Amino acid sequence: MEKITKALNIFMITKNYVNKWVALSADHKRVIASGKTLAEVLRKTASEKRVMVFRVLPQNTYAPSTS
Repeated sequence: MEKITKALNIFMITKNYVNKWVALSADHKRVIASGKTLAEVLRKTASEKRVMVFRVLPQNTYAPSTS
């Protein structure tokens, strides 16, 4: 039987970090660092093995496509 996994709602995890850079844990379930700059977040997470780092955009912002 297939294992069904629940999709993560990244918005709910990052809603308090709009216009900031955040680093999520390896399981993508919690914010482990945040800051105004990418350099700040990378410095805070230097000892972490696996993180996902990105900038949190406002909910109704257009994100351009590369295609």
